[in-house]
Amino acid sequence: MHILSRLTLCFMLTVLLTACGSSVEEVPTGTVSGTVTLNGKPLSGARVNFISGTAGAGAYADLQQDGTYAISEPIAAGDYKVYLSSPGLGDAPPDESGNQDLKNALKDVPQKYQSDQTTELQTVIKEGENTFDIDLKP
Repeated sequence: MHILSRLTLCFMLTVLLTACGSSVEEVPTGTVSGTVTLNGKPLSGARVNFISGTAGAGAYADLQQDGTYAISEPIAAGDYKVYLSSPGLGDAPPDESGNQDLKNALKDVPQKYQSDQTTELQTVIKEGENTFDIDLKP
């Protein structure tokens, strides 16, 4: 009888652990791509940044010569603020770099689009593929 109790206990623990492991929910994720233009012309030499307070996530992509970008690694679905920065600078303002090309990357971009605190650009990333085209205006 003692062996039967141990087997029953082992079986119950296995069932309990399996049930606990299957209750973990996966967070929906999506990818995002698009084109950034400034007054209708493709913008290049900059980085587009996505930051979310609700999803607790962030991602970025450097703009290509034709103004396109793609964040191909999935990010958590949710609301995101979008802003531009110089490539390779992260959150540092462009004037803190000694590289003149990096300093000039945002020279024509209105200041309000260069910070997550002042940007008016927002989007919702949904599960799957997303497109977010941006036409910057003064």
